[in-house]
Amino acid sequence: MVKSYLRYEARSVFGVIASPTGNAVFDHSGKFSITAALESVIVWDIKKGTQVARWSDSDNKAEVTCISRSPNGKDYAVGYADGSIRLFDLSNNTVNVVLSGHRGRVSALEFDSTGTVLASGARDTDIILWDVVGEVGLYRLRGHKDEITGIAFVAGSTAAGAASALHASSAGYIVSSSKDTLVKLWDLRGRHCVQTLVTHRSEVWGLAVSPDGRLLVTGTSDMNLHVWTLDMAKLDSVSSDDSKGEASAKNWEAITEYGSIQRASRDRVVELRFHPSGLYLACLSADKQVEVFRSRQHAEIKKKMARRQKRHREKRGKDKADGSDHEDSGDEGDEAETAAITAADELTSFKVIRTSAKPVSLDFNPAEADVTALGRQGGMHILIAQNNNSLHMWSVPVPPPGKTTKQANLGEPSLVSSVEMLGHRSEPRALAMSSDNELVASAANKSLRVWNAQTGSCVRTLECGTAICAAFLPGDQYIVVGTKEGNLELYDIPAASL
Repeated sequence: MVKSYLRYEARSVFGVIASPTGNAVFDHSGKFSITAALESVIVWDIKKGTQVARWSDSDNKAEVTCISRSPNGKDYAVGYADGSIRLFDLSNNTVNVVLSGHRGRVSALEFDSTGTVLASGARDTDIILWDVVGEVGLYRLRGHKDEITGIAFVAGSTAAGAASALHASSAGYIVSSSKDTLVKLWDLRGRHCVQTLVTHRSEVWGLAVSPDGRLLVTGTSDMNLHVWTLDMAKLDSVSSDDSKGEASAKNWEAITEYGSIQRASRDRVVELRFHPSGLYLACLSADKQVEVFRSRQHAEIKKKMARRQKRHREKRGKDKADGSDHEDSGDEGDEAETAAITAADELTSFKVIRTSAKPVSLDFNPAEADVTALGRQGGMHILIAQNNNSLHMWSVPVPPPGKTTKQANLGEPSLVSSVEMLGHRSEPRALAMSSDNELVASAANKSLRVWNAQTGSCVRTLECGTAICAAFLPGDQYIVVGTKEGNLELYDIPAASL
């Protein structure tokens, strides 16, 4: 005899703010946060701490792993653990298209400057370029041997506005990083790799290209960030000269090493991101801190180099006075070495944000690209998603126009707003439902919350021990919680007291 069972479907989900498997990004205005929340995407009003919208697809059962913002300000690409990609429209909160082509979790997404081409990288080691308008895949780029960790478009020096996605996908270049320790430069016209950086000793966890396309920064598990320069003129000249073939490719390097800058963190890099103005670089580490680097202006670098050369001449004169012998050729070499500008001269440590939990992702406010407005505002905003189901927005003070950091006497970064009251900081260990099915109690480590089962809103938040079980007492006025320490804690719900 076959026994039949009732089929149950999920009606609602609440208590999820930001899942640790995905990232969070600002919207185009900087008012909302587009945040990964398990199988869905939640749009949060950061200042009010309220949910504006929830994006989900009934056909999807995989978790969100990556989110990218389109330059058009309304489309967002969302990658999932099953390899699929969905494009959501912020204006009407609907799915525009579903793209399927990867065989593993999507780990990197990036739009080009026109917003018509999307590049995606995944655990299957492939990079796929998609035509967003035509809703089709264009081609694959294969060459990495491990999961893709970062993708960035680099426009050529002679690149102009593309008339269609087909022209946009065949002009310019892509830089990609992977856990196979390699960074590759891809020519989109020839659809092949034109340069590979093999100097990294461990997995490359992230990369960032400056808005002007001049600097490339890569991060690994060591204490230094590797900085490279991109020469657009070499890229275009070699790409246009196809007659020389592979022989010409060996005589040029579009990406050259610029130097390295030391990080304050000892843990691996999680994410790297340039500010839209190009003046700041943020490095997210796995040890509860975000380090912000500042890009020095040309006049400031010249003053620093002049001081360095002056100290070098004074030291050389002191050594000669002491009777030390120095050859002229050696002096000239030392003078040339001190006159060379390095990455450490251009990028210097600025501020450090210390978070309350391990950070998962960061994003700069795209509405703060204007340098003058940013200086008048007095600070830039950084969105940080943490692995304890919380979302924070920090303000980092910046010097006003015409003043240096010493003259401005800047303060420390401050927490502006957060979204954390609508969920637990750790996994719930116990659940209980009232007899009338109107209330739901969830207990976690040091936290007991009572929810409205119909609306999903939090009714009560109480402090408790390390809960492992919970139950409503008859009448639904009291909740008893059993803790790991062996205690039974009785809570009065209307009075919100122990």
